[in-house]
Amino acid sequence: MPERKSSFLPVAIGLLSLAFAVGFFVALVSVGRADVLYKFALPWEAMRALISLADWAPAILLVAAAIATESSDAGAGFSGAARGVLAPALALAAAVSLFYLLVLPGVEERSNRYESQSQLFADSLRAADAAYREGRLADAELALRAGAAIDQLDERFVELSDRIRAESARARSSAGDELDRAPGDGADDVPWRAANRFYLEALRARDEGRLFDAHYLAKRSAAIYANDVNVRRLVAETWSALQALGPSLEEKAAAAFYGRKLEGYSRYQEGDYLEAFRIYTELAEEAPDDADVAAYLERSAAGLSEISFFIEEDERAFAESDERPFSATLSGPRPAWLSASRAAASDGAVYFRDLTLRLGGATPLEARAPFARLHGDRLVLRAVDRSRPDLVWEPEYARRPSGQDDPGYALIVPFTQEDALTAIRLSGAPEDIPLATLATGIDDAERLGLDSRPLKAELAERCSYPFVVIMLALLGVGLGVRFRPTEPVGAAARYLTAPLLVALAVPPLRLAAELSASATRALAVLAPSAWFLPAWIGVLSLCVAASLLVAARIASTRGA
Repeated sequence: MPERKSSFLPVAIGLLSLAFAVGFFVALVSVGRADVLYKFALPWEAMRALISLADWAPAILLVAAAIATESSDAGAGFSGAARGVLAPALALAAAVSLFYLLVLPGVEERSNRYESQSQLFADSLRAADAAYREGRLADAELALRAGAAIDQLDERFVELSDRIRAESARARSSAGDELDRAPGDGADDVPWRAANRFYLEALRARDEGRLFDAHYLAKRSAAIYANDVNVRRLVAETWSALQALGPSLEEKAAAAFYGRKLEGYSRYQEGDYLEAFRIYTELAEEAPDDADVAAYLERSAAGLSEISFFIEEDERAFAESDERPFSATLSGPRPAWLSASRAAASDGAVYFRDLTLRLGGATPLEARAPFARLHGDRLVLRAVDRSRPDLVWEPEYARRPSGQDDPGYALIVPFTQEDALTAIRLSGAPEDIPLATLATGIDDAERLGLDSRPLKAELAERCSYPFVVIMLALLGVGLGVRFRPTEPVGAAARYLTAPLLVALAVPPLRLAAELSASATRALAVLAPSAWFLPAWIGVLSLCVAASLLVAARIASTRGA
């Protein structure tokens, strides 16, 4: 009798396709509860379907092997059935294992990123709305930055952003009486306050007949908020007044412009790169073709980058890469502890938000900064808004070396950018970490003060998957021989009962997976790192051998 072609692959592929479809449908109906942004909905549903597929694949292999064996030649025993079914079963098991080991971590990471960014977006809107309702407009604008980096087209973002901007404009228009005070009283930390200060000084200069100063100050106010009607009117009014002075207007303007160029150059030579950048930014708006202004604007920006960074770098980093809470501890001659609410890598640096730094040793130091950048071993703690250089985020020191005059905007720290990148990779959800990073990162995790036990347990679970699918394929063959019907079963009946069998197989297999996970966690605690993985692979190899004996034993009980 010719050997019948194995039905394993048609059954397995059909069940895998059905599992993906069911997983996608479940994700589709649960996307609302997951609070995933609309722009992420479709890819998130596809990612969740692939994760469900990987969860159900072992049960599918078990059922497909059993059904294929039931339909094989009735005269064949376990060895004959195994030869006909195990070749395609092991090939599919290898393909599924490669997907689980190499592809699924990226799928998990992408799915979690969609969820975390959606959550961050919602948190950003809630914080901005709360600050707006309490009248803290600067805090509201700052809170919106995180949401703007994720989705600026969302209706909720657009509506709240418009409300905050409108309220800020009203506050600027009505703040004159409140802020009529002498300049230099430290109120420049909020942009609209600086703009109003320049506006009020311009009004005073106009009333005193200092028209050129009035026009200059009005232009500084307009550089911060160009859309303010009163500011634009004052700029036009003072310019008209200057034009009425006579033929010396151009000479006076040129002399004043040159004087401000000299002031910027003097600030640059003194190392006050921030003030030099501010001056040359204003001059570049007035004379964008001036070669000296363009050159020193670039040079002052380069000098400023040594002790500051532009906030746009932070926004780009958090928009382009994953972000997660960060914490690392390094021992040594100068122990260090670093934590941040979020961290992201981009453009050859690591960026932090809400950073706390503690350094020990002979020169202990403790600092906090809303924004920070780590490049190499240089940690920069001051951020500047390039378009509004009056807006600066400074660090705060709870403790610094006695007698230190340096404001500490840039610090040489006892850890590197690579250390931070490694900590970011290893501090996320273990299932997100690529296999190569997981296999080589346990020692790094311990060096950086991270808990290595979840990493060991995840590595053990990853290694278990190929062994598990092989064991289930063997057991499926044994069960198929043991319960092979005496009368032929139609193909339709086999295919209709297959999903039910998979559904029945999933709960006990998940229970077994939980027991296995408990065993790996215990082994992660008890076994030294160097012996952990070899010991677990040895245990799994013994389980495969035992499953072969069990499968043969099950098959041999047929008819007993």
